[in-house]
Amino acid sequence: MSRPGEARPPNIVLVMTDQQRWDALAGAGTFPIRTPTLDRLAAEGTWLRRTYCPSPICVPSRMSFLTGRYPHQHGCLDNDTSVWPDAPSFVRCLRDAGYRTTAIGKLHFTWFHDLEIPVSEHLLHKIGFTEATETTGKMSQGNLRASAYSEHLREKGLLHRFHEDLQERARAGPLGSYDRRPALLGPDDHIDGWVLQRAEEWLTRVDPREPFFLWAGPPGPHDPFDPPAPWSQWYRPQDMPLGPLEYRYPAAESGVYTRGIPDATPEQIQQMRTQYLGNVSFIDERLGRVLDVLERRDLLDDTWVVFCSDHGEMLGDHRLVFKGQLLDPAVRVPLVVRPPDRWDGPRGRTEDALVELIDVPATLLDLAGTELPGGMGRSLRPLLEAGGTEGHRDVAVSEFGRRVMVTDGRHKIVTDEVGGLDKAFDLTGDPDEERDLVAAGAAARPEIEKLHAHVHTHLATATDLPAPWQHDVPYRRWGRNPLREPSDH
Repeated sequence: MSRPGEARPPNIVLVMTDQQRWDALAGAGTFPIRTPTLDRLAAEGTWLRRTYCPSPICVPSRMSFLTGRYPHQHGCLDNDTSVWPDAPSFVRCLRDAGYRTTAIGKLHFTWFHDLEIPVSEHLLHKIGFTEATETTGKMSQGNLRASAYSEHLREKGLLHRFHEDLQERARAGPLGSYDRRPALLGPDDHIDGWVLQRAEEWLTRVDPREPFFLWAGPPGPHDPFDPPAPWSQWYRPQDMPLGPLEYRYPAAESGVYTRGIPDATPEQIQQMRTQYLGNVSFIDERLGRVLDVLERRDLLDDTWVVFCSDHGEMLGDHRLVFKGQLLDPAVRVPLVVRPPDRWDGPRGRTEDALVELIDVPATLLDLAGTELPGGMGRSLRPLLEAGGTEGHRDVAVSEFGRRVMVTDGRHKIVTDEVGGLDKAFDLTGDPDEERDLVAAGAAARPEIEKLHAHVHTHLATATDLPAPWQHDVPYRRWGRNPLREPSDH
């Protein structure tokens, strides 16, 4: 709470979807998709369309978002590790600055195999949340752990049927999603609808005199692609454009995080896309209801609204699905920032400056008048206030395991696990990344060499975090008990 005479810091509503590629919104012009809410946010704010995530898989990207560190710094290189709950956290910085900090939906911070979600609330408090209603992601394959959402389904007699349906969808795979439309659950019981409805309800009760930070995390459009009716029927396969279809980059490079579909027909890929985009449009509709609450309560005058995703989705490009690739469909994410109504800066802009997702929490802290010590993000505030692509970042970086991607917006490189040059692309003439300059023997260019040299500078960044928490080992073997150990936070 602000002291008398002090300027009250603004409210912040952050909506982070899961696995939404950068062009899965109408403004990109790639797909015939309807996203009126995102269109509105962009018209009333800024769409930063060259935003790169720290890693093309969930946990490493989210750990970077939380701590402001790159994956090689925090050490979480896969989905089976997390930072310790007392690690640096931008959420804790907001709470320490006087914010009420609330999470509703998927966080993927405490996916610990021997802890149920309600037990994890103590860990989320250490991270910085004053309150949290956490859910799993969609791809639990029926092993849905105890949460407020699972209890909602149980009370309605839907939990067992939902488990069975989710397992069947996992077996059917992304290409089988079209034949299983619509989702078993209706809009209010579907996990994306349920999460955003909880966000609506929370905003109707929040005390407007206290600055708040709300993180809403709908688990879609992550697979299984399962939009409820009528969104499952919104798009026709024959209207879906196709990306590059040559199977150039085998899924084996990313292990379990990508699946190759070399034998899929173009029609199957188009059918799959209708369901993915239907899920995006469903989330967009529910996000519109969140904005309606802010408007009815006169909160938009003093609230920043930020929409983003943790990583992208290949969605059939190069005959790959899911994530785990350092190609643009997997590493570029949507980012739209809508300032408060009282803000007098420019609006309705599309910005092509290179941005990294870790710049978002740095921006939120800047707006709140605080900062995260050791954070590598750069505030977007000057960019939002003045525009222009110069002066923010010369390059954007993403990591997957021990591999690194660097781009200056015109060229892009990907290293192998020991830092050697693996792939290179001229994005100006080859935006779909179909012609690998390394494979073609054409990578000996000054621009490529400069990007490769940047990799070594990037990886030399110091870290101040301990070794990460390994999820697949019970805590009693770690020498620490995160639930009982005293914490200063």
